[in-house]
Amino acid sequence: MIRKIADFMIVPCETVEALAGLRQVRQLFSEKQQNCFPVTDNGQIIGILTWEDIITAHPNRIVADAMSGQFAYAEPGMPLWRAQELLEQNKLSALLVSEQDSLKGLVTPAVLTQELGKHTDLLTGLYKMDYLYYHAMRLMASGREIAILFADIDNFGEINKQYGHMKGDRILKELSALLQAHMLPGASLCRFGGDEFVILMACSWDAAVAVAHKLAQIVGGNAFTDNIPVALSAGVATTGRMGDHPLSSGQLLASVINKASLASTLAKKDNSRLKELEQTGA
Repeated sequence: MIRKIADFMIVPCETVEALAGLRQVRQLFSEKQQNCFPVTDNGQIIGILTWEDIITAHPNRIVADAMSGQFAYAEPGMPLWRAQELLEQNKLSALLVSEQDSLKGLVTPAVLTQELGKHTDLLTGLYKMDYLYYHAMRLMASGREIAILFADIDNFGEINKQYGHMKGDRILKELSALLQAHMLPGASLCRFGGDEFVILMACSWDAAVAVAHKLAQIVGGNAFTDNIPVALSAGVATTGRMGDHPLSSGQLLASVINKASLASTLAKKDNSRLKELEQTGA
């Protein structure tokens, strides 16, 4: 399930008056769990005052003189990942969560970072699957064809038995970094679980298969820790051209991921390294 900003925003959201003195407002930063405050003038929000503004401005100034943060409005139902895009791309100090012209909450970069930690795999640093679901649904809503590449390490259980789980974890970290370094622009890489990884691409079946072959070659030729040999098996499945389809977008995406996973298993069984399923079905 994709988290919405209503699930983790700061509530209630305190505001400060533009004409308030900084000495007075400074105490609010200690009392309230906010590292920035919307600034109001005659009931209208005109800016953002951050903790950095407070500590760098002269204490005898008023809030309006010190505020510097940029902000944007967002609805409570905005997905976590869209909030991340807005804050990072526009270098915002805050998202003001509003509904029917009423301020409902506040999302700051610090709050967002804390929430993103819940969606990040601790071992590899890769995002978990909800990140991929969000981007896949956006691409599908725009009518784009998407491809799913499902890959896992051959005989990873044997690697753990022979070299130990610490070395196995090291392999997973090194592989994650290697895959990330060779992603196509716009592709999304996630750790599915264990030694399994999923890549989302907005491309055709042929292009996805070419990427799978390239990644398998890169991994096979890489020098991993202690020269442990590592090989990938992969499966590829695509939605085909988006149009009228008996499945909902969510069902279609689940079907494509499942087909790519099954194809990866088949590739491992017959030592072919890659299996492709051109288009999903029901």
